[in-house]
Amino acid sequence: MAQSRRKEGAITPLETPKGREDDSNATLLAIGDVHLGTTPSRVADVLSSSGVDPADLTPAAALSTAVDWAIRDRVDAVLFAGDVVENSNARFEAIQPLQLAVDRLVDAGIPVLAVAGNHDVEALPRLAGIIEGFHLLGEGGRWESHVLHKGSRPVAEILGWSFPEPRVITSPVAQLIQSPLPAHAAGVARLGLLHADLGASSGPYAPVSRVELEESGLDAWLLGHLHGPSLGNGAAPFGYLGSLVGLDPTETGLHGPWRIDITHDARVVARQLAIAPLRWEAVDLAVEADWDDEDVGDHILNQLEVLARQIQEQGHTPAVLGVRARLVGQTRHYGAIQRRIGEGIWDGATRPVNGTLVFIDRVIDGLSLMLDLEDIAQSNDPPGLLARKLIALYRGGEERRALLDEARGSLRPLAQEPTWAVVEDQRSATDPISDEALVTLLRQAGVAALDALLAQRRARDRSPR
Repeated sequence: MAQSRRKEGAITPLETPKGREDDSNATLLAIGDVHLGTTPSRVADVLSSSGVDPADLTPAAALSTAVDWAIRDRVDAVLFAGDVVENSNARFEAIQPLQLAVDRLVDAGIPVLAVAGNHDVEALPRLAGIIEGFHLLGEGGRWESHVLHKGSRPVAEILGWSFPEPRVITSPVAQLIQSPLPAHAAGVARLGLLHADLGASSGPYAPVSRVELEESGLDAWLLGHLHGPSLGNGAAPFGYLGSLVGLDPTETGLHGPWRIDITHDARVVARQLAIAPLRWEAVDLAVEADWDDEDVGDHILNQLEVLARQIQEQGHTPAVLGVRARLVGQTRHYGAIQRRIGEGIWDGATRPVNGTLVFIDRVIDGLSLMLDLEDIAQSNDPPGLLARKLIALYRGGEERRALLDEARGSLRPLAQEPTWAVVEDQRSATDPISDEALVTLLRQAGVAALDALLAQRRARDRSPR
């Protein structure tokens, strides 16, 4: 492959985009984790009858839009920070959208640089060897430098390192500090392009520290790996680019590529572009005590519009907005509302708002009964005994620890059944028997049971004797 013939630390001039030779600044488009070969979860069923094609929300579609922007604004290069492809098998599905993207950029005179991450450690070098114009930096875990030129003038130097294998337990930045690559020219901004686990003291995904990034002397670090963007709009960018489009409901907030401007005096300024076709949000919706389940349904639909308009006012009009809503507050109608949540009556509800189709991904129970638990706990009947356990859950301490340990012991055999192994491999997987998960489970089950027990008590008190 072409990349395997490069020498370690080689500096290669790249083509200048047409029409920007006289511009004293440089503009790059930096793209985080794309994961070609995947589709965002939990959208296909909802959108099947909405007139929105789920294919328009995929990473491939988001990449095409990013390329449109790069060509329109005549950027000087496009950078990929790893995990461009989901895995080695996905490269067969990924080659078409990736080659189309690279071909369009190359035809526009825009260089394309990338590093491999832990997901595409095998796939990306293979694709780089097939797709002409796709430059893989740092293949084999060796730092490599490429200089971007405008005419004969260097405007930026990109230092890149690629995963040599799926698990790397040492810091590639420490390697760079120990064996630095010499700067190509004075006064030229140097940017690190890397897939790594920032802030981790150890781990299998190239752990690096912020201190190391600062000690490297580079002007910016554009990182892949975590899907939540942390680069920050402004000068001296050090952080994650985030996923190109939210791949599941946990990847909330703004996602998209980053415009990186490099001034004539080597200052680097980053700005995220609000062009992702799909956005996820998680919100808390306050419920008033006397609202019944019908009132709650109306409130949810109204808040969908409020949220969509707020996002649009911030400059992002996604084609689709998926919302995970948690109902919070005290209610006198807990049983009826919880039954509606359990039935999923509101899940999948949609509402168009000024060009954005908003849908409810899931409604989550965060409600509590409008009751005086302390008063109920004074009795020794079943409601009283249950109220004491709920109080312990809320207060914490040794009694809460005992409840969690007992629940974990009962549920661990179920959680460890082989049936659930495939779930553990999902990107958004969480520990189902963590303290947080168990507190939520026990609280919801306890409040529902207490509501039912109190209803039985009221019925018994009303019955003739």
